Amino acid sequence: MPEHIVHILPEQVASQIAAGEVVERPASAVKELVENSLDAGARSVSVEILGGGSALIAVADDGCGMTRADAILSLRRHATSKIRSAADLSAIRTLGFRGEALASIASVSHLRMQTRRAADEHGAEVAAEAGNIEDTRTCAMAAGTRIEVRQLFFNTPARLKFLKKLATEQGAIAEAFQRSALANHRIAFCLTADGRTIFDLPRANSVLERFRQVFGPRIASRMLAFGLDRPGIRAQGLAATSQESFATGRMIFTFVNGRSVRDRMLIRAIEQAYQTLIPRGRHPAALLFVDMRHEDVDVNVHPMKTEVRFRNGGAVFDVVYHALRDRLADQTENAPVATLVDAPAAGGEAPAPSADDAAMGPVTTASMGEDARAGDSAPNPRGDAPLRLVPDAPTEKAFQRPLSLAYDRDARGGGAAVASHAPAPIPMYSKLRVIGQIFAGYIALETEEGLLLIDQHAAHERVTFEKLRRELRDGGIRTQAMLAPVPVELNPARASQVHGALSELRAMGFEVEPFGPTTLLLKGAPAVFGPEGGAKLLTDMIESMGDNESGFRGGGEAAFENWLKQLACHGSVRVGRVLELAEIHSLLAELDRTEFKTNCPHGRPVHIQFGRGQIERMFRR
Repeated sequence: MPEHIVHILPEQVASQIAAGEVVERPASAVKELVENSLDAGARSVSVEILGGGSALIAVADDGCGMTRADAILSLRRHATSKIRSAADLSAIRTLGFRGEALASIASVSHLRMQTRRAADEHGAEVAAEAGNIEDTRTCAMAAGTRIEVRQLFFNTPARLKFLKKLATEQGAIAEAFQRSALANHRIAFCLTADGRTIFDLPRANSVLERFRQVFGPRIASRMLAFGLDRPGIRAQGLAATSQESFATGRMIFTFVNGRSVRDRMLIRAIEQAYQTLIPRGRHPAALLFVDMRHEDVDVNVHPMKTEVRFRNGGAVFDVVYHALRDRLADQTENAPVATLVDAPAAGGEAPAPSADDAAMGPVTTASMGEDARAGDSAPNPRGDAPLRLVPDAPTEKAFQRPLSLAYDRDARGGGAAVASHAPAPIPMYSKLRVIGQIFAGYIALETEEGLLLIDQHAAHERVTFEKLRRELRDGGIRTQAMLAPVPVELNPARASQVHGALSELRAMGFEVEPFGPTTLLLKGAPAVFGPEGGAKLLTDMIESMGDNESGFRGGGEAAFENWLKQLACHGSVRVGRVLELAEIHSLLAELDRTEFKTNCPHGRPVHIQFGRGQIERMFRR
């Protein structure tokens, strides 16, 4: 056996290992290079790819640029202009800071960098292969930086072998590009793939305008601006109405201090805000920006910088949840939003920051690029001004070619062209003319725009659910005593489970006592339903609790909400019941006094609208 088995890896091997952590696939390289451009104060960023990014990635910007010496130094590991000491890691204000990305990309590719500062007469060009600098020269170019990465992973065949199909890698690059564009609406972005323009996005005046540029007018017209400020934390952004949902969660975008992150807690807060508003298994569209003190969030968690840790995660969750939930409670277009502050267009003057803004520090700070984009400081177009979320008419035409990503089928209706239109306001049902009831299950109303059909069961279910939930949070669901106790027989296989859940049943308004091993004695039922039919309601609830994921084990507030959904469902007026006109008016009035009235607790729509023009076209008018 050899005397020494521990040895130091060669520098080139160590660099390739580091590259595997930072540059997982071509999309990772695009992300890092674009973030370099943003940190360098670029006003315009263009990306060109060939062969899904493995043949060529070219990123050009008009940022601050570098000197020849800094350009050479930037290709070395741990070379950066962002931090100088360990103390700087406690409050990172730039997208990049590790000094690894550019060196890692260079170590697994043929890289050529051209860069020039505005004050310099000539630019500098540096060529490197597998991390080794091969050539340097002067070049003529406009101020900024252009980096070309060719034959990515040419010297790491194992990594190259695990790349996906060209279309898959191109889609991943497009999604990384989207996230950068959504977070920086004041910057122009362009992406071309194999000579085909995928995105051409001019500078936008608002987040909503940028969202419209990226995803099109149809889904943009269904987005609501939301915002909430708490000491040291601001949550704001755009969220889809409760009548819009998607098969996957890929339309949820989360940003912390301008950095795109994948944080489970933030996604859970968004999804939980939509509970009872969209069908189970469906996901909302949301664009969330969380701004907080830089020292309260740790971004030095993973080399790819997509994960963060919060000093007080519970407070962040609470702010995000309530910002969304409060907005979804009133989905009208003119609902008040706490933190919508107009920001200036390019070249304008920023409003004075508030006291809370000063305490939090700027949302993003002017800085030079990740991985030693050194040189003179440049103005950061992202700036310190709050995000502008209000809609503006686009001043320039944006272009986007469909990409066959996850949102295409849901948002674009299978690729069909969709005209831009304003979001439909949430109607006041009780103020509309009642035409009547059809099929003993749907209430027909006349609006100025056309015909509205209301599912009477879904409407009553939402009204009942909100009443029950309010009572439960006020201490317990009110119970109405029955004239005489009613015995309820239990399935012997479930009897012991039911006896163990008596406290939960009582909390839901059922006054029950054990009456033998397989029998309960029902003495009262939830007052919202009245005592009639209480025994059947209890039997239905026991059956549904047994089918519930948490069974009879409890499970906290989430389990109670699921049971309340079942209780509201079983106790609400059914399709097939003929309603008197007075009952219809009473139901509509109660619905208008209810939060989240457009969807039942399971997320199904309460109403469907048929436009007057649609009806007239059907008659060929």
